[in-house]
Amino acid sequence: MASRLFTNIIIYWIIARFYGKEIFGQFTSAQSIAIAFILFADFGLDLLLTTELPKNISNRVTIFNQYFLLKIVFSLIAFVSILLLGLWSNFSQDIKNLILIFSPFVVFTTLTNFLSALYKGSEKLEYETFVNFTANFISLIVMLMLIFLQKDIFIISIAFTLTKLTGLIIAVFYATKIIPFSLLKFHFGDWRQIKNRVIVFGVFWIFGNLFFQIDTILLSLWGSIASVGVYQSAFKLVLLPLVIPDIFVNSLMPTLSRLYLDDPIKGEKLASIFNKLLVIVSIPISVTLFMFPEQILTLIYGGKEYYQAVHILQIFAIILFVRFFSETYGLLLTISNRQKIRMYIVVIATAFNLIINFFLIPYLGALGASITSLITNVFVGLSYIISTPKQLKNLISKIQFTGLTLITIFIIIIELFIKMFGYWYLIIFPIIIYLIYSYLVLLLPVERKYISEYKIIDDIKIFKNIIP
Repeated sequence: MASRLFTNIIIYWIIARFYGKEIFGQFTSAQSIAIAFILFADFGLDLLLTTELPKNISNRVTIFNQYFLLKIVFSLIAFVSILLLGLWSNFSQDIKNLILIFSPFVVFTTLTNFLSALYKGSEKLEYETFVNFTANFISLIVMLMLIFLQKDIFIISIAFTLTKLTGLIIAVFYATKIIPFSLLKFHFGDWRQIKNRVIVFGVFWIFGNLFFQIDTILLSLWGSIASVGVYQSAFKLVLLPLVIPDIFVNSLMPTLSRLYLDDPIKGEKLASIFNKLLVIVSIPISVTLFMFPEQILTLIYGGKEYYQAVHILQIFAIILFVRFFSETYGLLLTISNRQKIRMYIVVIATAFNLIINFFLIPYLGALGASITSLITNVFVGLSYIISTPKQLKNLISKIQFTGLTLITIFIIIIELFIKMFGYWYLIIFPIIIYLIYSYLVLLLPVERKYISEYKIIDDIKIFKNIIP
């Protein structure tokens, strides 16, 4: 999942650089709409499968078949719905054509996501890594060739969709190593038992992602396509570091789900380390994005076409820290059977997002959308923290705040001097010092042992046990 996002971000950057903000705005508008339908098709089933399988591994086939039927139903509904939107909507004709091209992309992606959830729930992360690496390598090579040849954005979009089909075929092959085709069937029983959990996870999944991504769709409706391109140029920059908590969550969720039942003390300790790592990693990234937005935009996109995104990127730098800091709290709500609380929070956040954007986008454009995103992300983060069980809340707040504050002040001062003298590429040196200090001082020896024991960093062995 993370490697797929990484590949997509690289592709987005290149399209933005070589095709300009208008075409980039069209492409990302259609992509954002497709992602919204993918969220519906996923309906939290991937997250649910990932958390349920480790708790009942002996009943793996039945659980998978139950959710597989629902996945097919939601995928078909999403496919038909996006087709209808592409045929009858108020978007420009170019965006409508791109929406139609991306309609099969919705099905290919959501089914691949579901099989990735099977790998994670079965703790076969090496399968997920190999499948994603292979499919994304093919996708990146094909897209780079087409962009280098300056092919039309519609040709690029068709190729982008077809590479997702390649990924699905590879994913199916490795899924049969866990559940053979002979055991695959639609399971209609026990719907009443899982109905409430499916609805809670589904509503959370849709709104939990939508409140952070709906701004692009609203901008394409209430703003200009150029403003979409500007907004997305900043948004795609912060998506790359947001892969980091995604990797941690994907790696740790099965383990934490099991430990919460079998050994809560170890589970709480692991969550504490997880939180500390995310906070430590987020600080240099957020500070650098905030201090050097012009330089980063120029480096990635070239020229000054995207300089309107400078203040937007600074706002996203703050959002990035908020999301890193609150990620563990949200995860603990999920594994402690408080997913319904999490669902209510993101539904309210999405409503806030719509209301605030309605007033800000017509006057401030992309900047208004980014301000709205900051407000809603802060609301969600604070709500997660307040809602976390008290015993867990204390455990995950035990970061060495004094040491962390001092080293953060250090990196800010050094980067201010670097910015003053104009040698922005020297920021790598204070970041290296910060990371070394964090590892040696902020992480205790026992915590480094936990990192190794529960494979937070080195849990992915790409080629281990892949080839029979």
